[in-house]
Amino acid sequence: MAKVLIIGGGIAGYCAALAARRNRADVTVVARAPGATALYAGGMEIVDDLDAVLKTPHHPVARLGMDAVGLAAEMDAAMSALQLALGKEGLSFQGSWRKRGLYSDIHGLARPANVVPDSVAPGELGALSGKRVAIIGVPQVGDYDAASTAQALKELHGIEAFAEEVSIDDLPQAAALTDLYGRRAPAPRARGAAIAYPPGFTNLPPDGFEMLASPPSPHGWRLQQAIGLGAVSAEITSFETSRGRISAARAGNRVFHADSFVLATGRHIGGGLRAGRVTVEPLLGLGVFRDGVPATSLGTRLHHLEYLDPAEEMRLGLMTDKRLRPLDEDGNAPYSNLYAAGAVLGGYDYGGPCGFGVPILTGWLAGQYASKP
Repeated sequence: MAKVLIIGGGIAGYCAALAARRNRADVTVVARAPGATALYAGGMEIVDDLDAVLKTPHHPVARLGMDAVGLAAEMDAAMSALQLALGKEGLSFQGSWRKRGLYSDIHGLARPANVVPDSVAPGELGALSGKRVAIIGVPQVGDYDAASTAQALKELHGIEAFAEEVSIDDLPQAAALTDLYGRRAPAPRARGAAIAYPPGFTNLPPDGFEMLASPPSPHGWRLQQAIGLGAVSAEITSFETSRGRISAARAGNRVFHADSFVLATGRHIGGGLRAGRVTVEPLLGLGVFRDGVPATSLGTRLHHLEYLDPAEEMRLGLMTDKRLRPLDEDGNAPYSNLYAAGAVLGGYDYGGPCGFGVPILTGWLAGQYASKP
């Protein structure tokens, strides 16, 4: 039985663990802290146009060397395993990476998503067409206005929405949306209408649904709680290596021995990359690239690009071979039993149409490769 150590507690690490355990590996997940996964707003964008992705040479999915048919088959398997596993943890999702819907956030703006929680799914804007929709507001909460949301849904999407305020007397003064988390959904007066709630309430009525929300969001908390179960809380600070292989990872006075290792450490939030005069990968000194060019060779040009567009920093990341082994700046894979997955790979906008697709797919494949080194 192969022993696999996965470093990182986000969605990429979780999918790597699912795949490795499916191959009967002995899996340990070590997580320093929640990463960017905990910040999602309630809708997963998986992939928009797979053929277009494959035409982008430095996209991490294009670097896998698989055609669209093979990638689609792996994505089907990964999404099926992910949704099944999350459902067992009490967090059920609906949707498919092959189809995209539009869902309202708490300000009435439409957000695209392929996969959403069961509590969000009935609020797909197309399904609300022709329905009356009650937007539940709480007068004690100051950072959300139900009347403005209802007006936006009318003006932007043609939804027959109206606001209904429901008072919750035991809320603290100057309450925020986060104070609604875990409370039982209040029953509105409206009848015969779909009921849109800000996220966080429990026990929604049959005709109720949750809207999306910017972080900090109950959607992100719930997802992180589900994928974080069973992870070891520790920070990997160094590795033991010999002859092109990693034998162990160290976290303080703890040593984790394994046959294979998956680096799913994220980017700046998760600590997978460290920004500075030059962005670096801090654990093993792996190569950091922008569009296939080492970041160290870009010099002041990269700082100029970052000045024009701060998002340039977010496009940096590791490059891998076809089996997701990360490369050094010379284009070689220095460790034969190390694999990388998720946002640390760079080459894509993880706030965009592949935001969850890259971590899910690369995590799934990295877990497979690591469990059969």
